[in-house]
Amino acid sequence: MIKSIDYVEDGVRLAFDGKITSQEILNANMKIIHHDDFASIRYQLWIFSSVEDFMLSTNDMMNLAKQDQAASEKNQNVKVAIVSDSPLVYGLGRMYEAFSGDNPWEIMIFYELKEAQEWLNLT
Repeated sequence: MIKSIDYVEDGVRLAFDGKITSQEILNANMKIIHHDDFASIRYQLWIFSSVEDFMLSTNDMMNLAKQDQAASEKNQNVKVAIVSDSPLVYGLGRMYEAFSGDNPWEIMIFYELKEAQEWLNLT
């Protein structure tokens, strides 16, 4: 479930835990894309902690990548960091990364939050 979506300075930080559905992910992504400040954000930090179940399919990951490809027309300079200690979530994140091949956004998957924050220049 979604714990929080926080807009901070030039980015957005999302936190999830427990059972996560495709609809939650797609809705959260649409909230970001349609936010008034979307054109000026430089990063998205997606944090998945204590994940019990991640109910997303390959098609869901493809749709998420398509949403972001379309959104990149409004803002091409976004870095997306996905953080999870779950091998399942890490693997699905890699799938999203692969489906985002034509997207100008930089996308990285991390096991450690600190590494993601360093990559985003937040530390």
